[in-house]
Amino acid sequence: MSTHTHSIDIARPASNVFAYMDDVDLEHEWQPDLEVAVKEPSGATQVGTRKSYISSFMGKRVANTYVVEELGPGWRVVYSSTPDSTVDASTEITCEETPAGSRVTMSVTANPKGALRFIPKALMEKAAKDQLEATLRRLKKCVERIPE
Repeated sequence: MSTHTHSIDIARPASNVFAYMDDVDLEHEWQPDLEVAVKEPSGATQVGTRKSYISSFMGKRVANTYVVEELGPGWRVVYSSTPDSTVDASTEITCEETPAGSRVTMSVTANPKGALRFIPKALMEKAAKDQLEATLRRLKKCVERIPE
C-alpha cells in the first residue's frame, strides 16, 4: 500500500474550487485519462454519495467506485473505494482558504488489485505520484481560467 500527498495553490476562493471539483461533469477537464465519471445521486455531495469512474492508468483500463465516507468541516471530503474497484483506495481532499485564494491538498492511499498488482512497485509509485501532481496542475489551470 502506498500513500501520496500533494498540494497546490489556486488563485480562487476555496468555495469555488471545491464546487468545481465536485461537479462530476467537469472532472474530465482536470483528471488525466478519465473516460467516464458518474455521480449518484446527483446534486450536492453528502456522506454516502457514490462516484464511479472508468479511466486509464499505465495503459490499463481501470474501473473504480468511491463512496463519500466523511464530509466537512469546511471543504474536506474523504472517499473510499468499493470492493469491486480495480484499486483499494482512500482519498482525502481538503481545500483551505489562503491570502491569495486557496490551497488544495489531495492525499491518496492505494493498493492495486488485478493486473495492476503485477507492475513493479517502483514503477507504480512513480506513475501514481506523477499522476497526482499532473491532476492538481490541471485543476489549477482549469479553475484559474474561470472568471470570478
